[in-house]
Amino acid sequence: RTPAPGVEHCLYPLPMQWVLQVARGGRTPLFGVGLALTLALIAALLAIGTADADTSASPPLTLQPGDNYVGWVAEPIAVDDIFEQVSAANLIYHWDAAERMWEYAIRGVGGNLETLEAGMAVTIRIAGDHAVKWERPHTPAKGGITLYRGVNWVTWLGRDDWPLDQVARGIGESLVSIRVGEETWAAPFDDDEKLPTLSRGDAVEVVVNRDLRWLQPTGMMPNIVFVGDISDSLQEEITEDVRRVRDFFAETFAIETDFSTTTVMLYSDFDAAVEHERAGKQPSFGYSPEHLLGNLRQGRTGQARPWGYWMSACGWMSPIPEPCVGRTIETLVHEWFHVFQSQLSARRDVRVSPVWMNEGAATWSEFEMPAALGNRGATIEGHGQWRLEFVKQDSAPLESLGNIYAGGRNYILGLFAVQQLVDSAGFDSALEFNRQLFPQIVGSERLWEQSSSFDEAFENTFGLTTPQFYRQYAEWRETLPEPTQRINYDPRDIKLSGSLHYSDGAPATGFLVLAEEYEGEISVGVERTTIVNEEGEFTLHLVPNTIQRFWFKRDNCTLQLAEHGPTTARLQPGEHRDIDMRNIPDLDLILPEGACENEIRINVTKLRGDDRYHDVLLIDAETGDWSPTRLGASGAYVGYAPSDGEYQVRVRLDDCGVYYSKDGMVGARRDADVLELSSDPVSIEFRIPRDLCVWQISGRIVDEDGVGVGGGWIQAHSHGRSSSAAVSEDGRFAFEVPESGGYVLFVGTDVPDCHIVYTSSGGSAEWRDHTLVTVADADVTGIEFVVPSDPASLCR
Repeated sequence: RTPAPGVEHCLYPLPMQWVLQVARGGRTPLFGVGLALTLALIAALLAIGTADADTSASPPLTLQPGDNYVGWVAEPIAVDDIFEQVSAANLIYHWDAAERMWEYAIRGVGGNLETLEAGMAVTIRIAGDHAVKWERPHTPAKGGITLYRGVNWVTWLGRDDWPLDQVARGIGESLVSIRVGEETWAAPFDDDEKLPTLSRGDAVEVVVNRDLRWLQPTGMMPNIVFVGDISDSLQEEITEDVRRVRDFFAETFAIETDFSTTTVMLYSDFDAAVEHERAGKQPSFGYSPEHLLGNLRQGRTGQARPWGYWMSACGWMSPIPEPCVGRTIETLVHEWFHVFQSQLSARRDVRVSPVWMNEGAATWSEFEMPAALGNRGATIEGHGQWRLEFVKQDSAPLESLGNIYAGGRNYILGLFAVQQLVDSAGFDSALEFNRQLFPQIVGSERLWEQSSSFDEAFENTFGLTTPQFYRQYAEWRETLPEPTQRINYDPRDIKLSGSLHYSDGAPATGFLVLAEEYEGEISVGVERTTIVNEEGEFTLHLVPNTIQRFWFKRDNCTLQLAEHGPTTARLQPGEHRDIDMRNIPDLDLILPEGACENEIRINVTKLRGDDRYHDVLLIDAETGDWSPTRLGASGAYVGYAPSDGEYQVRVRLDDCGVYYSKDGMVGARRDADVLELSSDPVSIEFRIPRDLCVWQISGRIVDEDGVGVGGGWIQAHSHGRSSSAAVSEDGRFAFEVPESGGYVLFVGTDVPDCHIVYTSSGGSAEWRDHTLVTVADADVTGIEFVVPSDPASLCR
């Protein structure tokens, strides 16, 4: 084509197919093609403009003739809008580290770069001989960006005049180098290097050796939600403390949680919290109203959630109301640290790590608070001396705590464990560990990602294996002075003793025994725990005049106490053997044969961007019953079958179930592989499928008057394929099904073995009356499932 004025005729050694794709705006990978050749080709297609942009913007950015490397911090903007604002700009290009390809936009031609997102850096080419001014927003739209292994073109979203060594701390140990302007700084920096500072909006080139999450200290406030009667003056005081804690993290750890996805919710009292949950307001505490009240009453007054965290505001009130077990600054710091753990690791469920690690690190962060923030000069060895005394009194090995909360044990034993890890691996290692858990993109097509296990991340961060550290920690505890008493308990507590043995009579040494106070099916007390000793004996000290429910755990193997003894079966309400502390029996217990001996290990790879919650279940191949033992909460699973035998593996993706086969995941159980589990561990690997659990069925359950019938679950079955989902309070439901096909929908009732199936004329208790809901490669919406006001009446 005829070149624009001032553009020379050029020939480039590139395939004509590629040239045509560039001209058409195709998304062709340019990785491996020289950037100079790429830009030369693009320049041949440009029509050069010379008009200056509006110079009245504040603060203006000066763009010089030629290439300008700039960053974007604000809400997404279309590149066409940039061309409109900056009339001299004729080319914008960007290196996409996620896809490892060049993206570009050419004025009047197009390209494969359409939008700038917050955190992206681009090169803008200015035509002509004059500098132009550009009004570029400086208010960040978010505070966290993802860095991918290799070169990243990104923007500094953080505060002005931030030293480069602090910028590097926020990225972590995976940093290789940072290019600022024309100079590149290799990590780690030399102490005598004169380092530059960054200001918001500066574009930098960051090279890292693994994928990670970068939480930049923007200085922006998170969303704050007040629940209940909290005065304006008290809200202002709390808001100021939130601001101070935000700055503490920025100054101490060189990072902040992403303000755009962080909410701090504070409630005035129990009733206000329960009413908030009952009204369905957001964000949610994460419990049903009844279970929320039980948790609050037993002192669980602050918890982290995927959206942020909630806590009590009673500690700020004067006089402090009763009951009030909430603290102020300490709880803000502690729960906020949990948000760091979640955002750095990109894990919705941080239980991939033992509770002692999560809670110990959050407790450790409290002791890093300066006195001005309320620490009063406390140190772990000083003000925390009673904690050290607790460690001396406690006899449970650190590794036995696993994924249980065990009262205050995990907080206190974990505190000293994390302090030892930090002392050996460096101050920033407490958060670096969570960066090491961040999923890594795998495969030549960059379509999949894998998650590190706790053991892998631990060794990468701290330089020793978990068994090595557990031995090291146990040796340290042996150096502590002998305590005045071995077990820390309330003098009013009742002692309960018992024994636990394997089916062959050997002591079940190392098993954790847990007891928790229950009222009906609701937990209302704090877990008490102990360890089974070398003789198979255990002793617990429990609150008098209570009803206690018992569990037994080792690693990821869990048993509950039934009338006939410990069992791996899934107990229903009324099947537990709860112990009345007014009539304590002898508990000489025998584990079922093969319990916690039939190990299976599973590594899971999932599709990038797949945020569906997934867990893994073992299914008895003969009966179809599933084991209550969850195999984990990350991409690396370990679990135990309840006994020797043949099993199948079911994976639940949100509400949709698929099954494992060595040739790939399948939708029907009849097509799944059967695994023989015995004393020898079995290991398998699979990928979460991208072609199953795609299509959705949605609708509403209503009575004859059209009023929604809420609560309970709805299920869909089709020749071994199945899905299930909770029904909302107004009767609405929506869930994916494994594959196309005809599905029977049904709901349960309070009558045993009675289900109501969907028919086009209403609900029926007769299975043969069902009307199939046919899914044919598309969603099925608008299902109206009509049932009586009392669905169980159909069963009577």
